Amino acid sequence: MLIRQLTLAVLVLSYFGPVHAHPKHQHKNTSSELTNNQSSLNNHYNDTVRNQIVTVLLEKAYARGDGDLLEQAENLMKTSKNPSDVENKLLATRLAQANHDFSTAEKTLKEILKSQPNQYDAILQLANIYRLQGQFDQSLSLCNQLNDSEVKWYQAGCILQVEAMTKNYSDLKPKADELLKATSRLSKNDKQWFGNILLEVATRFNDQQLATQAIPLLATDNLPNTLAKANWYIAQQQYQTALKILEPYRYHDGALYRIILAKQKLGDHSSNKDLSELSLRVQTLLKEQDHIHLREQAQYLWVSKQYQEGLKIAAKNWDMQRENEDFEVYAELALASQDRISAEKLLRWSTITGYQNPTYLPRLIQMVAVL
Repeated sequence: MLIRQLTLAVLVLSYFGPVHAHPKHQHKNTSSELTNNQSSLNNHYNDTVRNQIVTVLLEKAYARGDGDLLEQAENLMKTSKNPSDVENKLLATRLAQANHDFSTAEKTLKEILKSQPNQYDAILQLANIYRLQGQFDQSLSLCNQLNDSEVKWYQAGCILQVEAMTKNYSDLKPKADELLKATSRLSKNDKQWFGNILLEVATRFNDQQLATQAIPLLATDNLPNTLAKANWYIAQQQYQTALKILEPYRYHDGALYRIILAKQKLGDHSSNKDLSELSLRVQTLLKEQDHIHLREQAQYLWVSKQYQEGLKIAAKNWDMQRENEDFEVYAELALASQDRISAEKLLRWSTITGYQNPTYLPRLIQMVAVL
């Protein structure tokens, strides 16, 4: 069972990497570890060693927000001597997800599960893809297939993430508390995974107690953990605390976006300079046709108060990915634009899927009633 060997990179890619900390959204000259050895790696190592190196590169790429390391991982995977091997396929699907190519990842994962129905790593990844796309029933069904005693905690985390999208918090709270108690027995990497899940739940449902206990699980100083904590502090209007932890990562677009948001809330006019910097970054990425996800474009347009243009991008993004953060940026732009059609679209989807959001759903309902 490959899930026994899950590392932080796998957990990041499967759960919060594409959402919070895509490594290609960095804008500085970062270290290019292993570059000098890459030609020899391409020629002299077997796939087992190659896969281990790719996994390390992925870990570091997401921990730092380093696109160079991600590209090295992609290049190494292209030289695999046995691309049809299951472990090679799983690494390839993680890279596909990192580039938001969910259809390719889904196709490959289904192929793996057709021949190996109990391949838990593939189940976990596919469950995540369905959750990202708002297919909650399919995602939950896959979570429930993680029924081996050795992976019961992964099953619990998988289920909690899905149910956090569709359940009332009174139903979720006991499960979250149970998982929190279990984290003392888990590895460092697993603690970070569960810590991110629990802090996201605490942020969505404004659970101070849960957040206080989840934040220490994110003791490692890296980009994904910092963004998760910043989301909490911003939601709690602790803008100075958010700015303090975000500043070392301002080279990353996701961190800079949050810096701008916090400064705007504080009325700090230096946010205009930061916004100009982010604007140049976005324009450069678009001009060079480099990787930039639609959600990030919509977020930039929102903080720059280009609401109508942002609404168009958010709507396009919504057709591709329906994570909680996608809902929220679309809702913010619909509210700012007073766009009834978009608000009704989001409310219909919420009714059909059972999606819960105690912050935005009441505001959308109120806007529709008034317009």
